Amino acid sequence: MNNEIIDKTYDLIDEIKSEVTYKRLLELKKFIDTDEFLNELIKAFNKVKLTYEEVAKYGKYHPDLKKVQLELSSIKEELYSNVVIKEYKMLEKKLQSKLDEISSEIATSVSSKIKHPNEIGLINKH
Repeated sequence: MNNEIIDKTYDLIDEIKSEVTYKRLLELKKFIDTDEFLNELIKAFNKVKLTYEEVAKYGKYHPDLKKVQLELSSIKEELYSNVVIKEYKMLEKKLQSKLDEISSEIATSVSSKIKHPNEIGLINKH
């Protein structure tokens, strides 16, 4: 019985990996990883994000809070408005939604008491 479940799980994994969405996600990931402009943009975003997290610890009392918030907002907009990043994030969200749906279906099929992510990714309380 246990091997049968594992085999069916691998079949499901293979089915998900054979879908156009997953394949395109891998293509985009490879492109993002090798594109110099996007890599620099991501590094810059992560640097400003880290700075923001440090500044945010002090809240409104930090003298650079507004400046860093504006920098983060600006670079985040630049990053997330890039067509490649937009498509990647959209496909990533679509795949996550499918995985959540599968998880939910399995969980509720076993028992209504099993916790699983809902449509917005939060764990249901029973």
